[in-house]
Amino acid sequence: MAEILVQLVIVGLWGFMLALHTRRLLRLAHVGSLAILRSPERRGSLQRLWWWLGREEFWRAVQADGLRCTQLTLMVFLAAWGILS
Repeated sequence: MAEILVQLVIVGLWGFMLALHTRRLLRLAHVGSLAILRSPERRGSLQRLWWWLGREEFWRAVQADGLRCTQLTLMVFLAAWGILS
């Protein structure tokens, strides 16, 4: 039971980071929602998304949050290991 709880916490952390940065990418590219991707202007929206994926400003925040999430994953793992041992 505890192993499943630890796995859920870790998956929740990474899922939250993925959702956060996807939302940030859409905001930076001025794409209001994913519904615009079905509209005729989708090519421009996709080009802006692709452009932001190549920018260092976007990846700098992703790298920092990725390292923070890796740190939290290790902390949760070590805490669970200490409690269960």
